[in-house]
Amino acid sequence: MPSGRAPATGQIVNSQSPLGSHSSDNLRLIKYTRRADQSGWLTVRLSRLSQQASLCEYTQVAILREDNGRTYFKILDGYVSPGKEASLTNINAARYLNATGPAGAAFITVEYQGNPTEEVSKFKGKLKQQWAKLTFDGQTASVTLNSVWDGNYSPILPGTHTILAPDYSHKAISTAGYVAATPGLIGNDVWFPIGINGSMQNSGRYIHVGHLSEGCVTVHELGKWTAVYNYLISHRAPGFAGKKVGQLIVKR
Repeated sequence: MPSGRAPATGQIVNSQSPLGSHSSDNLRLIKYTRRADQSGWLTVRLSRLSQQASLCEYTQVAILREDNGRTYFKILDGYVSPGKEASLTNINAARYLNATGPAGAAFITVEYQGNPTEEVSKFKGKLKQQWAKLTFDGQTASVTLNSVWDGNYSPILPGTHTILAPDYSHKAISTAGYVAATPGLIGNDVWFPIGINGSMQNSGRYIHVGHLSEGCVTVHELGKWTAVYNYLISHRAPGFAGKKVGQLIVKR
């Protein structure tokens, strides 16, 4: 589990329009991003220095203008380039910017399943796994809470923790094997940071797909990851500027 950058802790209430107005004209300017491919991210061009940024799904943006075949917008929330101007081609803006925003806060529970036991993963080989059951939206998935027992990592402790919005694309950690083995798997490069004991700080633990956990809540049951991803990414807790997805309750 790489150490990601720690998210900001400020809690800013979302405005309903980029101008602070509630008129229907201004509300029509608000859109929400959708993924451009199975990895879960949408690449946009930042206006300053023409740099690129990758936005997760359901990032809120405010349409500013159309010019020379491109649609320009302001990124309003989340951890990736908030407050900055970015753009897509008009065709891609019509395809990947949607009027439907996220639902409210997500709630998931994770319950330990006995003591650590060994398995032989076809992707990672022999591992000692701390198994647990993740329950979400009326469904369940098998997860591992730790696979590395060298003293540097440990399973997440019981308690009520924060699920934060995705911080950046984790494509540097290859998930190609999982994707190839699981038809329809999406969001494989999207990791959801965990804030311990209700914190808004990234603890370095994440909810993500895979067979190897370094203290993360790692969805080992690959066929369930897409449902977990779709549930989490489509929710945001109100009042946190798109930075909080919801709540994780861990039980032993």
